[in-house]
Amino acid sequence: MTAPKHDLQALVAKIQRLPTDRIAQVADFVDFLRERARLGTAMTDLKGLLDFPVDDLGPWPRGLSLHR
Repeated sequence: MTAPKHDLQALVAKIQRLPTDRIAQVADFVDFLRERARLGTAMTDLKGLLDFPVDDLGPWPRGLSLHR
């Protein structure tokens, strides 16, 4: 997805007017958004693998021990 050139130019102008520490925060946020998009795609690919039926068999019987 690409933004129109005038929108990008306006965004760059806004960023350039920020203090240096805020520009670093913007860069971190852009990195975060890119990573989230990358992971979102990966999670979408895995969703089918994790979509399995779960049977609820009720509570464990009283006195049941899982110790060997």
